[in-house]
Amino acid sequence: MGNGRSWTEDEIEYLKEHWGLSPLKNIAEKLNRTKIAVHLKAKRKKLGMVTRADEYITPNYLAKLLKTDSHIIIRWIKKHNLKAVKKVMVFEREFYLIKHSDLYRWLEKNQDRFDSRKIELFALGYEPRWLKEKRMKDNKLPKNRFKKWTNLEVQRVMIYSKEMAYRKIAQLMGRSYDSIDRKLFRLRKAEHW
Repeated sequence: MGNGRSWTEDEIEYLKEHWGLSPLKNIAEKLNRTKIAVHLKAKRKKLGMVTRADEYITPNYLAKLLKTDSHIIIRWIKKHNLKAVKKVMVFEREFYLIKHSDLYRWLEKNQDRFDSRKIELFALGYEPRWLKEKRMKDNKLPKNRFKKWTNLEVQRVMIYSKEMAYRKIAQLMGRSYDSIDRKLFRLRKAEHW
């Protein structure tokens, strides 16, 4: 296989184009190199983690950065137009890759869907002006916004919904109108009452 031979420009270009989009094994076979040689070259070229492919991010990794659940990120992809490339890896396992530029555009247009207070400074790379402004706005929001619902809160919202308007419930619970609306919709759909 590799035998210490130099990498050609075509091989490096192929590696850059397929890194994170094709299994490491397939790239190695195509280039007639060992998996270790391919991985080392990708590391030297700073192509990032295998699943990142330099300019891409996985939903799981994004969920960690935003301190949310990966299911929320998948819902954004499937129902809220977050652009992502769907890939199939070994054993037919499917996963998504999100291009950083698409992510920034989507986050800017959907600022109501995430809490910037949870994102470490520069965790997404650079800090665009809109994100800095959002951080200032989010610091003024109720603390419960984007917080997981406790069992007690779920019970309270079910009781309140029989007597009060959603806006009043939101104010009382320190949550947004959309949060109350979504939670009650999910509860009714799951037929909790």
